[in-house]
Parts: sequence; C-alpha cells; structure tokens
Amino acid sequence: MRQRHDLLIAGTHVVSMDPAVGDVPQADVLVRDGEIIEVGPHAGERAPDDVQVIEAAGTITLPGFVDTHWHLWNSLLRGTVGDRPGTDYFTVKRALASHFELDDFYWAARLGLAEAVNGGITTVHNFDHNVRGPRDADANIQAHLDSGLRGRFSYGPPDSAPSDRTNDLDDLARLRERWSDDHLDGRLDFGVALRGPYRTPPEVYEREWATARSLGLPITMHCDRCLREENCRSCGLVRLERLGLLGEDVQVIHAVHADDHDIEALARTRTRVSLSPLTEMRTMGFPLLTELLEAGVQVSLSLDTLAMPTSADILGHLRAIISVEAARTGSPVITPRRLLRLATIDGAKDLGLHDTIGSITPGKRADLVILRSSDVNLVPSGDPVEALVYTGQIDNIDTVIADGRVLKRHGRLVPADDEIDPVVMAAARRDALLRRAAAAGDWHWPATPTIDPFHPGPGSSTPADEGSLQ
Repeated sequence: MRQRHDLLIAGTHVVSMDPAVGDVPQADVLVRDGEIIEVGPHAGERAPDDVQVIEAAGTITLPGFVDTHWHLWNSLLRGTVGDRPGTDYFTVKRALASHFELDDFYWAARLGLAEAVNGGITTVHNFDHNVRGPRDADANIQAHLDSGLRGRFSYGPPDSAPSDRTNDLDDLARLRERWSDDHLDGRLDFGVALRGPYRTPPEVYEREWATARSLGLPITMHCDRCLREENCRSCGLVRLERLGLLGEDVQVIHAVHADDHDIEALARTRTRVSLSPLTEMRTMGFPLLTELLEAGVQVSLSLDTLAMPTSADILGHLRAIISVEAARTGSPVITPRRLLRLATIDGAKDLGLHDTIGSITPGKRADLVILRSSDVNLVPSGDPVEALVYTGQIDNIDTVIADGRVLKRHGRLVPADDEIDPVVMAAARRDALLRRAAAAGDWHWPATPTIDPFHPGPGSSTPADEGSLQ
C-alpha cells in the first residue's frame, strides 16, 4: 500500500460539486489522514509544518470520477476484440473466458484499475460476470485493494453459465468472513451481479434476489431484453416491478430500449440506472439520458469494458454525450456541469457513497483530481467546467489522489514500492491466454484483411440474440 501523507493543495480552482462549498478560485484544500479538513482561500494558513504541499496554481481540482459498471476481468481482451469477422465482443469473450487462470483475473483487474487512475477515476464498481470460484473472486478483490482505489466488487456467475444455475450463493455469504473491515481498508464493499428473469427461470432469480436481500447486498443487472426477444418494444421493467425485483437496492445497466412505462417503473421504485454511452452507441442504441433525468431516475455513468475497445477517458465520454444529446433531443437538461455531476456525486449516490466521496466537502475522504488549466487545449477559457467538458482530455490530468494517497503525479502513475508494472504483466498474461485457448482449439487469430480505403469491408456486429455487453 502506498504511504499516505497529510496534503495541502495550494492555490487551485476548486469545482467542489457541493452547493454549500461551490466553486472556489484560488483555494487551498487541506487533507489530513485521508480526510478533507478545510477548503478555502486561507486553509493553508492552518496546515501543519510537516504537510506535503502540492503547488497547484493554474489548475482545477475536481472530486475523483466514479465509474459504476466496469467488467474488469475482460480488460485482457482489448486488442483481441475488434471489427473483423470473428472478433466481435461475444465471440472472443466466449472463446477465452474459460481459459482464464487466477493470475489472469488479478492482472486484468490491475490493468483496468491502472487505466482508471490515469483517467482520474478513483472509484470503480467491478461487475464480475466470470466468477468461476472463490479464488477468482479473491483475486479481483486483492487487485482492487492493491490498486489504491475505492469501489465495489459485485459477485456474478461464470461466463455463459447455464440458465438453471444460480450464482455461488454460499460463497457470496462467506465473503465477509474472508475479507474483514481491516482488510478492506474502508475502500471496498460487496454486491451481487444477477442475470434476472429474462435470462433465468423463477427458481433461480427468486432465490438469488432473496439471498442478496437477506445479506443486505446491493443488486446489479443488465437490462437487455430487447436484444434477446424478436419484435421487442420495451425493456420489460414493468414486469420486474410487478415481481418485486426493482427498488433502491437495484442498479439496472443500459436500459437503452426502455419505454415510457419502463422509465416510470424505475422512477416509482427509485431504481438506479448506470449508462455506458460509448458501448451502448456502438452495439445497442442511444442511451436515454435525457428521458431518465427528466423522469427523476437516479443516473450514473460507466465505461463498461476496455475490451470493446474503449478507454478510461471520462472527459472524452462526456463530450460525446453532450454532443449526442444536443442532436438527439436538444434538451437543456444536459449541460457540462450536469454531466460532471453524473461523473462524480451522482456516481457516488448510485453506490451509496455520497456521504464519503463525490464532492470536495470537509469531512469527506480525499478522492481528488487535479488538472492543469493552463494547457494549450484549455486556454483561453471562460467557465472552467465548460472548458473541461468541451476540450479537456486525459493529458491535462496532473495529479490523482485516492483516499489521501497520491496515485498519479506530474502526469505519471506513482507505483507502490517494488510494484510490478501492471501494463507489462497484463500484456504477457494476454499472450499466454491466447496460446492456451489456441492449443485447446477454442481460438485462432482471424486473417488480417487487405484494406481498400475506397471499398472497406463490412465490420462484424453483435448478433441480435446476444444481448448487451455482459
């Protein structure tokens, strides 16, 4: 674990995401033992002599970004999934998932979490839908703790598990015995990833929901009915409401095909929705961000997977969202500041962490991102929030702090003592994974096509019955 120091961020422009604090130009942020102690123009005057000072003139400081749905285990599939025939997400995932070894799970998660740090994401919800046994779950949990980040681990089934097989509910109940509060360092909690009634029969989903609720574990599930049923016109969320499966303890993923009745069911039951706009637009359709927000549904944002491939460029994602919503609905609801809220405090609310993180508020934990506002792509600038959303990029991120620990500084990741490079390890593990799958006859590299720039061939697409990314 990286060492934690008392910190003074001096002379930054704070965008707090807390209405009581507001935006504070030329502010100091004092952090002691990982907790935000004071925010204001004179906070540095009360800093202890041994505080570590981060000179932050010419910067903007935000709360760390919160990602609420990320399949970390398949980070190793980036570069293998693509547009050529035979390399679509589901074909590759199904070919390789069963060949993952314990170290593959660990280093896949470490790769994704390293990219999260680089992109200013300080909290990640790990939706793991390839848990083949307790040790696989433990490898993911250990990777998360070793990364220094905050988050949730949601325990799912093995990839392509039979519909009549439940999650490992016995091991789910034992998680808290293996991982004490001391182990988790106040940075990780547990949830359960379920398939739901459109993919499992009543004897499975009823038992899974009852077990999760008896254990007090939040539930997350993909909403993908319309990619599985012919002539589908809704997500079927009204049915889930009738079955008692929605509620404040449930997070629905995607819901791209929700109709008005589905959205009303989400709002009535206070069910939360995590949108993954870039993967949704590539394989499912347009995310219904405006409609959900106008109905009062709690919405957050996520990357989904690095395998698609995507990157942990939250500002780039926000820029895509605001452009799409301007063209699709022209709604005044979607503003740069509203999008930053979705990526910070609203994500924290989704995960039940809004009293701990999501805003720069005295008493909350110090999950912070410092960006250089003097970089060429951010000047000249008027409103710094508009500048970040419309022209900001990962290269502007100077410093990332999670729970008071500095994980990125001067634009470079800060490794722990004697830490092995997760990028190098992940690349080696991916290559070994492909060799094992090829030896078993489950994988071969598709031939690289000759590209005619004037007559490009058709790309691969997800079959209609494959469903969303899961």
